[in-house]
Amino acid sequence: MHMPYTCKFLWAPILDHTKIPFLHTLLGQRRSWLFLTQLTAILGLLAMIVLDPIHSLIPFVACGFLVTFSAASQHVLLMAFQMETLEQHNWGIGESMGVFGFRMAILTGGAGALYMASYFTWKEVYFIITLLMFVGMFAILFAQHSVLNDSIVRNMSRSPKEWFTYALIHPFKEFMTKQGWWAILVFMLIYRLPENLLGMMQTLFLLDIGFSYVEIASVAKIFGLGATILGGMLGGYIIRAYGFRAALLWGGIGHGFALILFLIQAQLGHHLLFLYVTIGIEHIFSGLSLTAFFSYQLTCCNLRFAATQLALLTSFASLTRTLASPIAGCTIDSLGWVSYIILVILSSIPGILWISKLPFILKKEER
Repeated sequence: MHMPYTCKFLWAPILDHTKIPFLHTLLGQRRSWLFLTQLTAILGLLAMIVLDPIHSLIPFVACGFLVTFSAASQHVLLMAFQMETLEQHNWGIGESMGVFGFRMAILTGGAGALYMASYFTWKEVYFIITLLMFVGMFAILFAQHSVLNDSIVRNMSRSPKEWFTYALIHPFKEFMTKQGWWAILVFMLIYRLPENLLGMMQTLFLLDIGFSYVEIASVAKIFGLGATILGGMLGGYIIRAYGFRAALLWGGIGHGFALILFLIQAQLGHHLLFLYVTIGIEHIFSGLSLTAFFSYQLTCCNLRFAATQLALLTSFASLTRTLASPIAGCTIDSLGWVSYIILVILSSIPGILWISKLPFILKKEER
């Protein structure tokens, strides 16, 4: 179901260079696609409410895929919209707002949905959450209009052969002309590796050392969410004040040291107060590094091919989540939690060291 997040670069050229009749005239290129993908996500959720997964499994799964497809498309569209409407030194602030919105959505669709399920049926809960998505549609209608580069608009009306060459070949060709493009792709794979290795196993780790589901939900999910948002805001400030390199370094180093707290937690076992310290510090630096990471991706892309090149970079970044799953399971089964946490800590070192190889191409990168 998460495949669209890994493969979104395949259809991203359409998001960059294909007009939607009527909507393009009314909303422009970015907002028209944002509006359409929000609408398809809503329709997919409404269909899932109506369908019975037992008797209509294939249509139900197809609707779930449509929702994921829409969400994956929105991810790169929102980043491209941010790139086009904000000044370069404000990209970090914009991304921190994205972290805030994403985490609030997780809270609403996770803990919020479970809370509502105690008063309503699950179909009613799905319907309420679907209604909340109309807020996004209204936000799109009233959002700032982003004016695309004139060359982009002209190339939308080319012949099919010329469109194919311009939309599908040029984005990747242009990216490979950048200084250090290969270093950027490697960085996409390794910088978020410790977060991916830890995130998928954190709940299981806390359960194994004696914490209850309620304690994990309160500390790791709710308190941790607030800490992540705070870290995202801090990352946006650091980018504006000191630049992308500083934010990436501070986020990576801070997160690496914060992971040591999980080693201490493994020795202490069920110690609720220290868990607040562990989760709070780790999530703050996780939010900081996340904001720095996605904001830096904007600096690596050309405005003419923003959605396509961003889709490429974010797809590379999501590969580590897929690759981390078998590594995590095998290591924990063979060596235990302490060895696994040490592996996670060590996995942060390559990403930190690799920052020195990255091209920082913005003229106003250091402010």
